[in-house]
Amino acid sequence: MTNFLFGLVSNLALLAIVLIVCHLCNRLAPGAALNGAHIFVALALAALLFDAALTFLVFADAQTRYGTFSTPTAFFERASAYVLAAIAALAWQYVAGRARATKTNKNTLVIRTSPYSESRLPM
Repeated sequence: MTNFLFGLVSNLALLAIVLIVCHLCNRLAPGAALNGAHIFVALALAALLFDAALTFLVFADAQTRYGTFSTPTAFFERASAYVLAAIAALAWQYVAGRARATKTNKNTLVIRTSPYSESRLPM
């Protein structure tokens, strides 16, 4: 349980770092549109695949040396920490997107540009 909590806290700290870096890149580079949640999910998926390879291929051959890390239960604790952090990242993106959409829709100026389209200008 301690390893699970440590893995979850460290993954959430990495999520915060990725979100901050992506936000700064989006602010500093005018054309950048980095999505921190998607980048973190991709990193967590890659880490999960590398963790599975290490657990079942590398550590499995050296049971006496890496006994606590090579068990399937230890892997599933780490995997569940990765999955929960990825779910938190996607939930954060969903909530932030809904808050941003409701915030921007209140003060918009709608101009009919043709019979079939209209332009929305945030105020």
